[in-house]
Amino acid sequence: MRAMQVGMVAVALESAGGSARATVVGADAAEASAPNAPRPGQVSPHTLAPGTPVRTTARTTAGMGNGAARNFSFAACQAQLADDPDGTRDYADDWQDHGGGAEAEYCGALADMALGDVGDAAATLDRLSRVAHWPQGWVAPSRHPPSPPVPSPSVPSRAVTASRGDTTPQPAGVVGGAQQNGTQAGIQDGTQAGPHDTPESLRHRAHVAEEAARAWQANDSPRQALDSATYGLWLDPHDMTLRVIHARLCVDMGMAQQAVADLTPLPGDTALRVDALVTRAAANRALGHIDLAATDIAAALQLSPHNVAAELECGILHERQGRMEDARADWQQVIALAPDSHEADLARQDLSLLEADPAAP
Repeated sequence: MRAMQVGMVAVALESAGGSARATVVGADAAEASAPNAPRPGQVSPHTLAPGTPVRTTARTTAGMGNGAARNFSFAACQAQLADDPDGTRDYADDWQDHGGGAEAEYCGALADMALGDVGDAAATLDRLSRVAHWPQGWVAPSRHPPSPPVPSPSVPSRAVTASRGDTTPQPAGVVGGAQQNGTQAGIQDGTQAGPHDTPESLRHRAHVAEEAARAWQANDSPRQALDSATYGLWLDPHDMTLRVIHARLCVDMGMAQQAVADLTPLPGDTALRVDALVTRAAANRALGHIDLAATDIAAALQLSPHNVAAELECGILHERQGRMEDARADWQQVIALAPDSHEADLARQDLSLLEADPAAP
């Protein structure tokens, strides 16, 4: 039995530098970090020789501090990120030195991602997602499907509890009312939804938790990625993008049944629905439900006929069914459609294994 695996579907959903949401991170973070603690990737000035230049960093504080008077803004940060990540990193440092707070740190984390410093970015984004009560006035873009899933009455969403003043944390590992088989929601550090959180601020924080999960994925840290995704869903159980990311991570970590639960019902958005179908197919395949997996892949390919992740999974399912020539054709199609993609690399590996042992499923 070949150990073949679909590439990370969630990574392809959105990129931090391209279609990233313009998430403005809040800044009421007295508990977020020690006043003299170095930022991730920064060397403490106490360890350097006298005279060595040090990049100083202000503590995350409420509001925008003196940065507002200097005309710093997250919009300006995002505008230059794709073309000049180095310049964006410098901009974020300058903004932070002038009291930019959490927004400046978020800007810097996105620059770190673009520069390949994914470990530092992931740690910063994860910490910022746990900062309560982001700045008011910024409205998160709506990504909810027309008929979002309803959390279990026994586990209300953070938006519901915040609106009524109930900030009692739910058990770790609970996502939308479903137990997560030991995954950690990350709420033990005392940074759960506070009395000043609003439904909007909780959605903002969930967006940053999503970015943290992506960064941990890029850093090849699936456990931390799962923790960030789980925490984000604890904040906003209706976030379907986070549900797909969480489900993909569950598949990769051997928690296929939870992945199926995450994606039932499926999201309403067409593009996200395709990713969800491919992920649920991989989960059902892992559970031995080949017919259910094949049904999901057929639906995904009907919605997106040239989706390489769906073609890759289709080949795996055909091989499991003993249809070797169909599997070969699927994987060759993946390579033809996107020769430089991660899915194409996996398809080449599968073709090599098929050539070495054509009869073995």
